[in-house]
Amino acid sequence: MNINKYSAIFEALGFEIRLKIFKFIVQAGKDGVAPKHIIKEFDVDSGTLNFHLKKLEKVALITKKATGKRASYCVSPAMPKAVMQVFLIELANEATAFLPLL
Repeated sequence: MNINKYSAIFEALGFEIRLKIFKFIVQAGKDGVAPKHIIKEFDVDSGTLNFHLKKLEKVALITKKATGKRASYCVSPAMPKAVMQVFLIELANEATAFLPLL
């Protein structure tokens, strides 16, 4: 285990808004999400969003995909699988919380 890599990742995710933004990007799937949708979802200005996205990019949690004039952010293929598993388990747990009891 590369302690320095994981400590940088956990430090990047140590801010509530950044963690929420990252989770939103994970939920968007492989197509990613445009910055305007993140701005609308979290009511942040573009400068603040850019700051947080750069922090997530720096630790290889997300990557920017540019298609023409538009950009979107998605989960980085370089993200450690263990980190992705934590988020996928969390999302699965949230989804099952809304299932009716049989």
